[in-house]
Amino acid sequence: RSCGSWACLPAPATPPHLVSNNRPEQKRRLWHSFADAFRGIGACVRSERNMRIHLTACAYVLFFASRLSLSRGEMACLLLAIGGVMAAEALNTAVEKLCNFAQRSRNRYIRVIKDVAAGGVLLAALAALLVGVVILFRPELWSLLWELGSNPWTLAALVLSLAVAAWFVFLGPAWLEERWESLRRKRLDRSRGGK
Repeated sequence: RSCGSWACLPAPATPPHLVSNNRPEQKRRLWHSFADAFRGIGACVRSERNMRIHLTACAYVLFFASRLSLSRGEMACLLLAIGGVMAAEALNTAVEKLCNFAQRSRNRYIRVIKDVAAGGVLLAALAALLVGVVILFRPELWSLLWELGSNPWTLAALVLSLAVAAWFVFLGPAWLEERWESLRRKRLDRSRGGK
């Protein structure tokens, strides 16, 4: 007797594009694992605008937190909240990319899986926001903001940092890589044409 859930349905045969003929991997060194992890983080930052939003918010939170007299426990709570959001976004990206790879056409179950993963990120982000409000919203923060806003140099630096942050979030590293590659190709084409 079947349970009636879609999860209890028999799994279809493995699609040919998922079958690997590679030999089993040899024992890898520890630094290979770290290299893989950093490559994954870099891919996530390059491809996901939401990860860049979280990184930007993290930078501003840590900047303001460093200027306030927070206890070690408060700083630990902020770091845990930030780490939770970053990890949730990385896992969401992995789930999305795996779903896109495994199911190339529209599928309502894949949509539900992606929605649940995105919901997990939203829950982590809301919890981190509440942690930030509870810890950072104090009279000392308002004094710091007034101090930054009343000095023209620090205000200019803050506005410049917001412009750089907006560029990073909306255009990001992928845009910079594309422009760099385009310039490199143009230079290569000119050098070939000149010979």
